[in-house]
Amino acid sequence: MKLFRKPLLAAGLIALAGIGFLGTGDAFAMNTTDNQPKKAVKIVQTAGRQQLGNFAPDFARYNDDILFGEVWSKNDVLPLKERSIVTVSALIAQGITDSSLKYHMETARKNGVTKDEMAEIITQLAFYSGWPKAWAAFGYAKEVYSENIK
Repeated sequence: MKLFRKPLLAAGLIALAGIGFLGTGDAFAMNTTDNQPKKAVKIVQTAGRQQLGNFAPDFARYNDDILFGEVWSKNDVLPLKERSIVTVSALIAQGITDSSLKYHMETARKNGVTKDEMAEIITQLAFYSGWPKAWAAFGYAKEVYSENIK
């Protein structure tokens, strides 16, 4: 039995909110290229508690502690750049072209996704998820990659 009808829906589960501040973590995995342990960077997120803490404390905790504290923090297995690519792709494929897409594009840029890579990602998605979705995503991509982000 398939858990998800659309393949990118599973990937989209990590796309609920933006990444907060980066800290240090203790998780390790073996780097497949040189068999050296690779240390995970612990992701610390507070947006859930800040925005929904009083209204939906369980959801806020799932967002901050599970989604980011556990899933995004497994970046020793799947680096932040690739996690950002998956997240942006899942949002676009689902047609979510609101401020959350812009935020995740900004995060992708901070995580090393270049302008040329983002343009290629969106172009690739156009053929699989829909031309109008890609067209809408390009509006945010142009804005994000024209800003001077530190």
